[in-house]
Amino acid sequence: MTPQTRLRRTFAAVLAALLIVLGSSTAALAHDAVTGTNPADGSTVASVPDKIQITMNNSPAVIGSQVLLLDETGRNWAEGDVAVLDTVATQAVRPGAPAGKYTVKWRLVSSDSHPIEGEFSFAATAATAATAGQAVGAGPLQSVQAPTEAAPAPVQDNSSVPWSVFALIGALIVVVVAMVVVARRRLSSEE
Repeated sequence: MTPQTRLRRTFAAVLAALLIVLGSSTAALAHDAVTGTNPADGSTVASVPDKIQITMNNSPAVIGSQVLLLDETGRNWAEGDVAVLDTVATQAVRPGAPAGKYTVKWRLVSSDSHPIEGEFSFAATAATAATAGQAVGAGPLQSVQAPTEAAPAPVQDNSSVPWSVFALIGALIVVVVAMVVVARRRLSSEE
């Protein structure tokens, strides 16, 4: 067997071992999971809540997290950034959200720095408190103007690759290069 053949076989074996280790470790390293939502998935609430909450089994990161509250027309009623306190991610709701069905689409960065995403839905039988009903003291002769809907903020794409992914790729490259150098030295010393 020639030294080049041995080097190729050694490199193939190292590569196969790396693929096996990486393939099995990704299953073992489970990402964080949602343990509850408020409102609950599939529930019907009296009015659109002033905030949406997603509870995780570990604390999610704030950076890169996003929660959208979409009505039946696809309009986003989320307002501001996601706030995280302990294991709960909270998204404020824009005033004036109408009654109806809502879909919450969320993307959170788990404690292991991997983005996870999902969605849930709920229905509201009334609008948020700001638009649900008449003004206090309005009699039959007084005109009550309906509040104007605030235009939802444009959805920003905050997607980015976590630095840990780059670190893992760099470490793997260093390991492969080191194994190739060691294999070449062994092969040259055997000749």
